[in-house]
Amino acid sequence: AKAGVDRRDHVADGRLTLSATAPGTGVAIGQDPANPSQRAGIGLSQVFGMNDLIRSDGSTIPSGFAASDPHGFVAGGTAQLMLRDGAGRVLAQHTLTPTPGGSFGDLVADLAASPVGRYGSFALDGAGRMRFEPNPTVSGAVLTIPSDSTDRAGTGRSFTTIAGLTGSASALATGEVRPDILGNSGRLPLALLDTRATVGGIALGSTDRSGAAGYADAHARTIDLGMAGATSVDRRAAQVLGGAGSTAALAKARLTEAAARRDDAVNRRDSFSGVNIDEELSQMVVLQNSYSAAARVISTVTAMYDTLLTMVR
Repeated sequence: AKAGVDRRDHVADGRLTLSATAPGTGVAIGQDPANPSQRAGIGLSQVFGMNDLIRSDGSTIPSGFAASDPHGFVAGGTAQLMLRDGAGRVLAQHTLTPTPGGSFGDLVADLAASPVGRYGSFALDGAGRMRFEPNPTVSGAVLTIPSDSTDRAGTGRSFTTIAGLTGSASALATGEVRPDILGNSGRLPLALLDTRATVGGIALGSTDRSGAAGYADAHARTIDLGMAGATSVDRRAAQVLGGAGSTAALAKARLTEAAARRDDAVNRRDSFSGVNIDEELSQMVVLQNSYSAAARVISTVTAMYDTLLTMVR
């Protein structure tokens, strides 16, 4: 098996690459069903990013670190933590300065003793994610990390991305399907490696489609998304579609309300600036009568004036 693998392959950017050198051969990785290799529930192939279907520049899986593991952050890096209440007011803040040679447990202890720790509790879960649970008195408080210059062993991975404390640095947001698979779904592998195969035997069958059932089963399998909670593809799809339906219904109701307000405004405008023919005709009749009365008064005054002139003569 070693003769068929290019031993020059190595770990680069956190990805382990293996390639077969003999013509017509390749490398397949399978988990032992009875005793699988796992880190925080994740298999070796996924941990090292080998043949991932979904890829991202960041880590899409939990770190799997334990409290006793060295944190590996180099000297000089800091991370600023800020806790705000529901109204956005700052309750507490702390600048985390990892000490070289310390462990993740030391980081948890540092945060627990900080001003932020007075408002809740810090802990490292089984998947290596750091959790903050606010006290009931500050329910709804939100923890943020506005700045972070830490670097783990020169990898470019900061405390924010490794700890998953706030969820803001999740690489799932930038994840995408491999371009070669997206462009040609026929390249999606459906066969499963037979771990019981012996040397010289058939480990992958060209007509094996048993892997398709795994893709189908994955729809209902619960996935731990860290700060976003645990869900499945089916539930998430239902939430997205349900949310889209609710948003569309709300938008339609708001459109109806806005149209009613518009029509009312138009009616008010027309009633203020429009012309009422009956009212205008009645006003014209009144005006005509006024002119007639004024004309009679003028005629009477003229007659009186003529009479006075006649008397003088």
